[in-house]
Amino acid sequence: MKVQEHLGKISWSIADKFLYILYGLVMIIQIKYIDPKEFGLYGLLINLHTWIFIVADAYLTNLIQFGMNKDNVRLVNTYSIFVHIIIAFGASLVFFTIQTPLSNVFNEPRIKEIANYLPLLCLVFIPRTFCVKLLLRDHKMQKLFWVDVGFFGTMAILTVYYIYTYHLLNFNLMLVIYFAGSIISTLISILLTLGSLEFGFSGGIKLKKLLSFGFPLMLTSAFNALPKQLDIYMVQFFFSTSVVGIYYSAKTLFRFFEETASAAISLVYPAAVRALESKNYKGLNDLMTKATSFVFISFLIIIIPLELGLSKLLIEWFLPVRYHLAVTHFNVLMIASIGLPFVILSTIINASQKPYTVLLYVIISLVLSFITYYFVGLSGNQYLIPVGVIVYLISLGILCFIYVNKQYNFRVSQIFRAVGDSYNYLKGK
Repeated sequence: MKVQEHLGKISWSIADKFLYILYGLVMIIQIKYIDPKEFGLYGLLINLHTWIFIVADAYLTNLIQFGMNKDNVRLVNTYSIFVHIIIAFGASLVFFTIQTPLSNVFNEPRIKEIANYLPLLCLVFIPRTFCVKLLLRDHKMQKLFWVDVGFFGTMAILTVYYIYTYHLLNFNLMLVIYFAGSIISTLISILLTLGSLEFGFSGGIKLKKLLSFGFPLMLTSAFNALPKQLDIYMVQFFFSTSVVGIYYSAKTLFRFFEETASAAISLVYPAAVRALESKNYKGLNDLMTKATSFVFISFLIIIIPLELGLSKLLIEWFLPVRYHLAVTHFNVLMIASIGLPFVILSTIINASQKPYTVLLYVIISLVLSFITYYFVGLSGNQYLIPVGVIVYLISLGILCFIYVNKQYNFRVSQIFRAVGDSYNYLKGK
């Protein structure tokens, strides 16, 4: 795989993820105008909503795994959207039903507000996530960019409007902002995928095959997202909503690393499926080693100056004093980003139709992570909260690397191939 041959798709993917960075700056402005407790409550809603759709998205992977076959595309689309609706909306109804016990367990009465809004937010998001997966299947990264422009652009405009009008933000205003961005981006995603929205029951693939393939992926996604999305509920349980707000502000900054890894995964998985189907193992090795290496080296270049004091300077410059505690959270959290490039390798294992292997690795890493969270909670030291994420991502990354090292000859030396490849590319130019 030559990176320069895919610069168009990669460029649009980078541009799309750059939107997340730009909106991260908008969120920094939001943080300046919102109380940590209100921001913590907003974080509890958004992360629960995100976790639900990460789980539900597992069955949309069928669109890529089996939707490449034109004879089955209508049937795969039909089955996938049907199962997606059941999981996403069904999960939101479960949380809606148990809202009172949840409020009592986490000692936060306003969790009932989260449970009340969750089903409606899920209904708005369902068509968006389905259409986005179609765009990823067909590598329509340019169209995906415009979907996210609608999402983040709408939220950015409303943020400026509310700050100018009220000079403050709260949970309810943040909720309106998120709903508006979701609705606009959903409409754009539908318009941009009208030609691909094919449904029907003609095709030779069985629902059982899709369910059996998607089930371990769903479990993997559910467990994989727990320490990354629902860790703030652990913070809520052991600490308070205000601490959640401070920690969530640090996680907002950390999203840069997560979205970069997500962009790599969205490009690697479809390409890995094609490489394995054609038995192009040389191309597969190039694909996974270059993706992992370029992300890993890029992260190191960014992390080092941040850890040496740049993060403290930036956070104390941009955020009010009540959020300065986020500096330590963010610095510790950045260590977890070292594992993200190697977690990308889980897509190679999934593409080889070994989802239960990934599930096993996720469960092992999750157990280690939750043991860590438990002892961090008992310690009462809020600055150690990110250690749970660190343990999870690094242990999962190591397990995935060991697998591809044995099965697909991913050598340790190839972790740094981005340095030599970049040098040779620039030298050639």
